[in-house]
Amino acid sequence: MTRKENLFRILKIALWVILFAGAGVLLGFANYERNSGAVKDLTITMNYGQADVLVTREDIDSLILSGAGRIPGKPLWELNTEKIEGPIRQQSYVEDANVYVTDDGNVFVDVIQRQPVLRIITKNYTSFYIDGHGQILPINPDFPARVLVASGNISDSCIKNAPKSFDSLFADSTSPAGSLSSLFRLAIHISNDPFFRSQISQIYVNDRNEIELIPEVGHHVILFGKAEEMDEKFSKLFAFYKYGLNRIGWNQYDIINIKYNNQVVCSKLK
Repeated sequence: MTRKENLFRILKIALWVILFAGAGVLLGFANYERNSGAVKDLTITMNYGQADVLVTREDIDSLILSGAGRIPGKPLWELNTEKIEGPIRQQSYVEDANVYVTDDGNVFVDVIQRQPVLRIITKNYTSFYIDGHGQILPINPDFPARVLVASGNISDSCIKNAPKSFDSLFADSTSPAGSLSSLFRLAIHISNDPFFRSQISQIYVNDRNEIELIPEVGHHVILFGKAEEMDEKFSKLFAFYKYGLNRIGWNQYDIINIKYNNQVVCSKLK
């Protein structure tokens, strides 16, 4: 390499060093300008999905105020997003929360509410929700959720003896009818089916520890048995509705028994 080429190479490296240093200085000034300002505004966005409102924007605003103080007007360098997110995520009905700050000094809080799929009322009248991830939620007396209801011979111990994870709730396929696992798996199956989601309004556990389903249309009770072989049971029930009750009428029977394999047994009460 000639002396001229070597000099050119050194100048090129020096130029890149100067450019990187300058960019760092400019970035530092930009961050200083940004952090030396104050928060202009706070925007809270609620994502309720398909669920009824259980936690309001005002509730979230109150949590932020008590945990981090008033946000608008606060110096940006004092802002701690974790201090804002923490109390929100601990709220029973909140599934997730994300806080971010824009370059122009606005703070945005995005909140995702949990989605209850079932309300359980035990025989001692203890009541709670369970969401689609198997999380137990307290009842909100101000905002009742319109979801499937399970009641009857359900012990308060179903909470204490409940599986500890979402996967174990689904894995426990031989659990008793009144267990949290059985009720949860059945509620998920119903909620995932458009027809039965609109047709089934209540799950009832009778004194024989069998599941009964109460429909919206028709005066009958569906004797389901245990929360097992659900695909087969709902398939034959749908076929019976479509090819049977649609022709003879929906109020012809008092009990539709689908708990046995490959058959539907109907009866009238005397």
